[in-house]
Amino acid sequence: MSIYNKGIKNSRLAMLSIVAFIFMTACKDKDKDEIVIHDDIISFSKFPKETKISFNDIYEYKKGIPMSLHFVDSTLIIFNLSHEIESFFYNYSLKSGQLSKGYLKKGRGPSEAIGAFCSGLSGNSLWAYDITLKKIFMTDITKAIDNNIPTFNSYPLKSNFYQIALIDSSRFLSSGLRDSKYKIQEMDFSEKKINEFGEFKHIPKNLPLDALKDACHSFFFLKPSGGKVVMSYLHTDLLEIYETNKPFKSKAVQGPVGFNLDIKVGKRGMFNYMKKTDETKKAFIGGAVTDKYIYLLYSGLSYAEKADWSYGKFVYVYDWNGAPIKKLNLDRRTTGLAISKDDKTMYSYDVDKGFIIKAEIK
Repeated sequence: MSIYNKGIKNSRLAMLSIVAFIFMTACKDKDKDEIVIHDDIISFSKFPKETKISFNDIYEYKKGIPMSLHFVDSTLIIFNLSHEIESFFYNYSLKSGQLSKGYLKKGRGPSEAIGAFCSGLSGNSLWAYDITLKKIFMTDITKAIDNNIPTFNSYPLKSNFYQIALIDSSRFLSSGLRDSKYKIQEMDFSEKKINEFGEFKHIPKNLPLDALKDACHSFFFLKPSGGKVVMSYLHTDLLEIYETNKPFKSKAVQGPVGFNLDIKVGKRGMFNYMKKTDETKKAFIGGAVTDKYIYLLYSGLSYAEKADWSYGKFVYVYDWNGAPIKKLNLDRRTTGLAISKDDKTMYSYDVDKGFIIKAEIK
């Protein structure tokens, strides 16, 4: 309980709302058909604080649907979903109120991408990972936001990954490597493994590893000042925080609903995957981080509500020790999230009205 007392001002409320216990321990009977994601999960039933967030429209965006937003000085870098778009990136200037020309064009030509799936900032670089072409695209941030169309360098990969996150210009973290029993790999661009951590220790005998990895699809967010990475799960309201300098040290937090993976195995050719049922739920669908807090956009809807389940009306906030800080109740259905460095301003995209939106965080 001590990690929470440091992160939450109201310790009495923290003691009432957070119940710490070992969740799904595997020591009792490893032969049971029980999925153990982490040996020691801290569970909580209520956030210490809930706040309503009211957005204001700032720009009608017609170039696609933002999958993520990146905040650089007074510029929002918008990363598009890959359906029916011309470019994966656009910049919106908060000073001028103008949208830039698109860059990283969609196509199969030189310096073009087909299935850019995730993106981020690392040092002085803006990057995107193309899951179809199996390439990392990278350019200088300054060139990306100076109104000139930047040139991207591309780095081909041999393996298939679900997600990556660049550590620097030569190393990245990855998830979804098919034959690895670890959740996260640290690699260089030649795919030489530098480290692996987050081992799947307890896997039911009748559950294929690749189906488990598909069910454990997650998003990476690196702490801006370095040293930690948070892994937020798509199909359970669980997050794990790893110390990248000490990869065997980790923390896992689950709540407030506390729903677990419900895996039905499907097969496509040689590959196994998690079949979705009406009861399959989405948890964290995106997020943003500062050096102080982790902000995760939360859905909570089931596959029976699949028309809406890829959007969120809640943001869960944690500190980097895993302590739940507050729940933000949004007044819009949103996708994409960016937070100012001072943790005072939030940007997102209203999926119903088609506007980039802004709100002050209370």
